[in-house]
Amino acid sequence: MLKTIPLVVLFLLLILTLSFAQERKDGLKVVVTIPVLADFARNIGGDLISVKSIITGLENPHTYEPRGSDVKAIARADLFVRVGLGLETWADKLVRNAGNSRLIQVSASRSCNIINNNPHVWMDIENARRMVIVIMEGMVRADPSHAADYRRNAALYINRLLRLDKKIRKALAPLSGQAIVTVVPAFTYFLKRYGIEEAATIISVPGKEPSGRHLRMVITLMRKRGIRIILTVPQFSPGIPRLVAEETGATVVVATQLPGSLPGTDTYIEMLQEDVRRILKAIEGSGQPE
Repeated sequence: MLKTIPLVVLFLLLILTLSFAQERKDGLKVVVTIPVLADFARNIGGDLISVKSIITGLENPHTYEPRGSDVKAIARADLFVRVGLGLETWADKLVRNAGNSRLIQVSASRSCNIINNNPHVWMDIENARRMVIVIMEGMVRADPSHAADYRRNAALYINRLLRLDKKIRKALAPLSGQAIVTVVPAFTYFLKRYGIEEAATIISVPGKEPSGRHLRMVITLMRKRGIRIILTVPQFSPGIPRLVAEETGATVVVATQLPGSLPGTDTYIEMLQEDVRRILKAIEGSGQPE
């Protein structure tokens, strides 16, 4: 005669079943430092993963101060992705405080082409392609049972990036060889890829105001060369770019290096498309030769 299974055993089995179901529902838990990495991860992982970006897009990743909720997210994560190259100086301490011994960590920039240790590597689509591959490899390590899915999704997304690269190159071809000034070095990779000269950067050290001498040098350079475009980001105060623009007759263009920080920039692809649109619109209205 079969014995009746004790209620406590049934209860435990139910809890385990629900736990496994929840785990399957949530999938691989990925935490990233900035929104562009979250977008890459979503395109690679799809419904197989859940993604949290510590920075939403409006904060400055150089000076961000992690919160308790960030520590909790890392403590529960399977995979943690950062850019590296000193962009997220707070990331190591965050990981230590989380105490997650099973956490797999990835520096997405590890195979990128680097310019003067500038961490904004994703603004070059070739580097973005390399970062996608590195993140995909991290997902495969953390969740080998879905390796084929991650590899297939990454390949499809990379094809989209390569098609976008061709479109941007064609759109910006008339600007090749032209010069602009940037407020921060967030667009160095982007401008170099499409043959646009970054003639000067107003703020080269994150969080440090430029000296009066440096501002005068930039203004003199812009007047001498007839540079009429100043490219800035929404995370930076508009005061200094506005001052330089008033002294030189230039137009300030607010573009972005972080998805979600401007309307119409929810994804990496949308962000680059919007940046191109804003730059072209400013060039057309500035009187700067094309």
